[in-house]
Amino acid sequence: RVGGGLVMAARVFHRVSVHRGTPPVPAVVRGFASQIAVVPRLATAHAHRGWVVSPNHRRLLRRTAALPGASTDGGGTADDPWNKAPIALDAPLYGYLLKHTREPDVLRELRVETSTMRGSNMQVPPEQGAFMKLLVELTGASRVIEVGTYTGYSSIAMAMALPPASRGGKLVACDSSEVSFQVARKYWKLAGVEDIVEERLGDGKTTLEELIEEQKTNPRFNGAPSYDLGFIDADKRGYWHYYNEMVTHLIKKGGLIAIDNVLWYGKVADETVTDKQTNAIREFNQKVFQDERVTHCTIPIGDGLTLLRVR
Repeated sequence: RVGGGLVMAARVFHRVSVHRGTPPVPAVVRGFASQIAVVPRLATAHAHRGWVVSPNHRRLLRRTAALPGASTDGGGTADDPWNKAPIALDAPLYGYLLKHTREPDVLRELRVETSTMRGSNMQVPPEQGAFMKLLVELTGASRVIEVGTYTGYSSIAMAMALPPASRGGKLVACDSSEVSFQVARKYWKLAGVEDIVEERLGDGKTTLEELIEEQKTNPRFNGAPSYDLGFIDADKRGYWHYYNEMVTHLIKKGGLIAIDNVLWYGKVADETVTDKQTNAIREFNQKVFQDERVTHCTIPIGDGLTLLRVR
């Protein structure tokens, strides 16, 4: 049995860890391929601290003296029990999940085309796309900002839930890659949302500054935040800047910000991994966790998604 409860909590449902020299992994196994090596590596790294792999290899446990009446059947420790351990999402179970995920044909076609492109692991998985669409419906959003569009999967999923452009529906799609936008444009048109999506090609930080200035000069907004929902899925070292600009200037009070890749293929939980991107995500996760300007929740979908409601 491959996978692991801790890794499931830290790496979650869909993507595969990408390492140089690693051969391509079939999409159906991406949800658990990276878990094979992570649990033993974590156990080795933390053995001197009393961590051990559970007998069925699903969890990383710490040896502690059990408290009276405490149970660690679900994982964790006696003084901090998980109660119910996360499931290990193997290929059959992930296949079952996909069969019960509503994915429009246009998004499936985009997913297939993107799978042949460089960086295809950056695309959100179908279940996350469905979740993003649901978030738009639940919040009643009409104006959305997306920083990091890639080939357009998440932008289409959200735009399909927005009101028509004639009733104020708008999604600003920001990306620095013309190659990616070429694919996105094709599928925005196929999905019938090209009039809702406003593309912004260029540096994400510059684009957000432009949007802030546009709010100031638009008498309808008079400088006040005017967007209902923001989605960040761009360069990881820029996460705090994008997030802070949205919280401070762009997303309305009561609005929602969703941030992707916060579990970063499980690397955030592996102390032996210290590259700049991983450290940047760890730092971001800690800062946003402590930010009282928002209500905070991280959920294990895709590569980890943090949801933040602006207070």
